[in-house]
Amino acid sequence: MQAPSAVVLVRPHHFRPNPLTADDNVFQVAGVATESSQIAGTLARAAYDEVTRAASTLEAAGIRVHLFDDVSPDRPDSVFPNNWMSTHPGGHVAIYPMYAVNRRGERRSDVIDMLKNEYRVQDVIDYSGLELDDVFLEGTGAIVLDHGSRVAYVARSHRADPIALERFCTNFGYEPMVFDAVDPSGVPIYHTNVMMGIATDFALVGLDLIQSPA
Repeated sequence: MQAPSAVVLVRPHHFRPNPLTADDNVFQVAGVATESSQIAGTLARAAYDEVTRAASTLEAAGIRVHLFDDVSPDRPDSVFPNNWMSTHPGGHVAIYPMYAVNRRGERRSDVIDMLKNEYRVQDVIDYSGLELDDVFLEGTGAIVLDHGSRVAYVARSHRADPIALERFCTNFGYEPMVFDAVDPSGVPIYHTNVMMGIATDFALVGLDLIQSPA
């Protein structure tokens, strides 16, 4: 239940650090991809190749992969679709409110249409309207879900509002567990999944990690 048998991947053509997410993401080095077109091209190509390898590795392990390409230069973080959507047993889909304005265009109707065509989608619960009130909850970046125990772990930050979390937990049947986590400088950890995760087992996979999480 904790490990899926199918995944959605977005392969970016213009991956780069996003200046609009750098203010609360201490793991991100702002501006590195704008200093030189050669550096930008190298970084974008590395991300493209990494997602391609990830798709092949997952398929070889028996995981069904739905691979989408993103050719827009206006969506530097589109490689992280888990921030704007999540899927749940019983045919339920959630769409989330995003903190950075230039990330909101990552939400794709073709991905939702694919889910409806390939799976039995019962409902799509769209929280994106909360952006109008500056309330954000960036998917399974902000929420780490323990599907077995039905607990939603969230580190409080600009990207994870307890109001939105309460709505999600009510709709999807989780118990919210909100806590504070900061780096040595006292800056809140922007996404819960950069500091914790829940899995059914440990595995070593021959993949590199993209070094500039959104």
